[in-house]
Amino acid sequence: MKRWVQTYPRITTPFSFRRFVLHFAPKIQIAWEILMKRFLLVAGLAALCAPMAHAAEIRMCERELRTAPLSEERNVHSALLQAVAIVNTSSLPEQLKSLRLELQHDAKVRDVRQLDATDIAAAVKQNPQISMLQQVFPFQLCNGTLLQGARLAASDVLQPGEAVVFMHQPFAWKGPRDQLLLVAETERGGSAQIAKFALPVVARTSATKALYPVAGRSFAAVSSSFHTPHRWASIEEFAYDILMVAGNGATHRGKGTKLADYAAFGKPVRAVADGRIVAAQDGMDDNAAMLKRVGETDEAYLHRLLSSQMDLIAKGMASVLGNHVVIDHGNGEYSMYAHLKKDSVKPKPGDAIKAGSVLGLLGSSGNSTEPHLHFQMCDGPDIATCRPMPATFIDYRLPFELAPRSILSGDIVETIR
Repeated sequence: MKRWVQTYPRITTPFSFRRFVLHFAPKIQIAWEILMKRFLLVAGLAALCAPMAHAAEIRMCERELRTAPLSEERNVHSALLQAVAIVNTSSLPEQLKSLRLELQHDAKVRDVRQLDATDIAAAVKQNPQISMLQQVFPFQLCNGTLLQGARLAASDVLQPGEAVVFMHQPFAWKGPRDQLLLVAETERGGSAQIAKFALPVVARTSATKALYPVAGRSFAAVSSSFHTPHRWASIEEFAYDILMVAGNGATHRGKGTKLADYAAFGKPVRAVADGRIVAAQDGMDDNAAMLKRVGETDEAYLHRLLSSQMDLIAKGMASVLGNHVVIDHGNGEYSMYAHLKKDSVKPKPGDAIKAGSVLGLLGSSGNSTEPHLHFQMCDGPDIATCRPMPATFIDYRLPFELAPRSILSGDIVETIR
């Protein structure tokens, strides 16, 4: 009987819940798994068809935010975020409510800037200028990367694929900072969305120990100071414009109508460190047409100057630089020397060069309002795509300063080697 019961349990065995479960549990589990797989498949397809729920995208050109000193004696520094875009990458309209910028050190917030509805409206009003930058100065917007696949929004409500761009956010602070945190708050369908992006803040000058490129006494008309133009252009943020002063206190003798009137014209330009020439251009005329004319008003000169500059830009970056040299220093850093005198550039690409060697003569070719040297250190050989950095000069003094410091716009500089 026992053996018979084991052979035919469904017929002879009295009802038992335990036996029922043991017998049917595997079949129930298989059916349940099939049901769940079908449910998950349907849910997954529904999710693919539903609007994306992620927050807006924060974009910028910088991989790191590089600083420049304002007052080293007082431990005061500066930085400039050239451009930041908030892009709606979802398939639903999204209202931009605010953008918060937090300067931090050791994960603690030290300084905060809150851009609200008024700032967003002002950014939208700059759309025509931003569109112009895309066409004329594409490097200012990462050569198309910043707004790739996006178009400018007409209001704080960003339709799918629209963006708001905030230009030129300057910062100044005392003490160390190591991170800039950007926090964008948007609203989609009545639900708040938060997007964050952390950008390292890097306080360093070039690893290349550099001689000053013009020996003797000269005038640093432009450097990284906020009140001069280089700082506001991403490709020349830490560049120098170096002139010389004549005995009368001006940069030229007489009326300054000829290039030869200028104290800087024809002075030697030297390599700041050992390296290898990667670019050398010569043969362009020195641009006497861009000198200010006798009796010309500042307004008339500016109008004529802007027209001339636009013509040069349309011809390409080589026409803007004029005769120039680029040196690779072998450590991921490059020095650039622009506006050299016609027929004065001696080295050729591939040549090894020693610190202090004469590269050419100071001139006024390319986009030059008067004879001067445009010099900068960069992390690549192409000025249109590289990111500049403050130079580490090792052989200068500031004769009108009591203590050593970095060179700022307007300084008289003397070399000591």
